[in-house]
Amino acid sequence: MSTVRLPGGPTLSYQEWGRPDGAAVLMLHGLESSGDTWRHVAPVLGERFRVIAPDARGHGESEWTSDYSFPVLSHDVAGLMDQLGILAAIVVGHSMGAITAYHLAATQPDRVRLLVLEEMPPPDPAQPPLSYPRQPLPDTDWRAVIAVRRWRNAPDGSWWPMAKSISTGTLVLGGSSSHLDQSRIQTLSDEIPNGTYRSLDVGHSPHEDRPSEFLAVVEPFLEFFAK
Repeated sequence: MSTVRLPGGPTLSYQEWGRPDGAAVLMLHGLESSGDTWRHVAPVLGERFRVIAPDARGHGESEWTSDYSFPVLSHDVAGLMDQLGILAAIVVGHSMGAITAYHLAATQPDRVRLLVLEEMPPPDPAQPPLSYPRQPLPDTDWRAVIAVRRWRNAPDGSWWPMAKSISTGTLVLGGSSSHLDQSRIQTLSDEIPNGTYRSLDVGHSPHEDRPSEFLAVVEPFLEFFAK
């Protein structure tokens, strides 16, 4: 596990796999998870890429803070890239990490070569509304959980229009047995100019539950940048 201190921001922990001369692949985990969630797929991608999986602020070994808004999480990813000398990267995000990646691609398009959004909650109000934790959690800052669930319950109207500003090639992955509304995930994909939707016969975490099926879809999508 390595760490990097972001200027004016938190200290982030990250794991790295693969070849230093490969195109960078940033893998962003979901809520109440960590970079370790990618352990089944990152070594395989690392055979042809430089793979980096950070712990988001408030998660894993990264520093806890008071602000967990998605613009801040997106800014952290850009800051990590700067500290590691990465001008642009392939960005793969799951759930919360996919929302972060989506925001980064919409607001800093030059930083994202390709985008993979795995089971990204569409920016619709959650039904029923998600509850908030009432006591501290063991491995995640509960303020992070509250912030993300608050966004899920009432995302502002800017999030859907962001899709049209994402110019890079985008693979949107859904799980057919996920709790998320797959029709809305597909609609989100349709709104992205270069978006492609693929459904996997799995739940909310394809990369963990069926890594081989996840890789069978993702590796061909990344092929152009592979070593």
